[in-house]
Amino acid sequence: MKTVGAIHDLSCHGKASLAVVIPSLAALGVETSFLPTALLSTQTDGFSDYAYVDLTAMMENVIGHWKRLGLQFDGIYSGFLGSHRQIDTVSHFIDWQREQGANPLVLVDPVLGDQGKPYDPMTFEMIERMRSLVSIAHVTTPNLTEASLLLQEPFDPELPLERAALWARRLGSRGFRSVAITSVMDRNEGIVVAYDAHTDDVRLFRQPYAPVSYPGCGDFFASILCGMQVRGKPFFEAVDTASGIVSKAVHLTWESNREVRRGVSLELVMDELVGVFK
Repeated sequence: MKTVGAIHDLSCHGKASLAVVIPSLAALGVETSFLPTALLSTQTDGFSDYAYVDLTAMMENVIGHWKRLGLQFDGIYSGFLGSHRQIDTVSHFIDWQREQGANPLVLVDPVLGDQGKPYDPMTFEMIERMRSLVSIAHVTTPNLTEASLLLQEPFDPELPLERAALWARRLGSRGFRSVAITSVMDRNEGIVVAYDAHTDDVRLFRQPYAPVSYPGCGDFFASILCGMQVRGKPFFEAVDTASGIVSKAVHLTWESNREVRRGVSLELVMDELVGVFK
């Protein structure tokens, strides 16, 4: 069984971060060891007054124990990181795994912002540090806002597809890296603009648009992509499958009238996810 070290926050209520990552990877037949960056009473989108505990020191203790155990992973998935120190910790963790000869697939989801704005904790220096972390990944999955921040380009919610393709190539050229830019819009379709560094090719993956945005969709997409890549599926096939399953989950969640802040209902498509490798 393939293994992934998943680094993300853990929300006790709401479908986001590790609450999405762990079951998604399990459905794909991938075992997850997780490294929580923070513990929250709820996910943050739509909730206020939530409890938050920073787990930076615990992260370092966990990695120290993993080192003593000599753990090696087939993949490393990095999501929300809340400080410079956490980004440095993850970078050192990746270096250690490579020094051990594990040669894991590294997927970095650069959780920096959405809707054209950086999240509150994200300073200019944090964005700079995230650029550095992205540069050592094999795969990165920014949304359109995060792509604009990484490239220092103005955010355009109606970015032409030709420009989006150029952005994907530019992000990939900063290291031999594959890129999937999510949340690109074209008329009534949501599009993932993907660049495969191995083929030097850009492809567009179109899905029908739903007029709603659920927390956890980016985590769900990146989890499927990571799990399929770790198990040997080609990048474009993994992007196609991930975008299709996430789109179906969004539409089914929307049709069920689920409260938006509770997040996407991945349970509604779990059978399809389990069937990816059957």
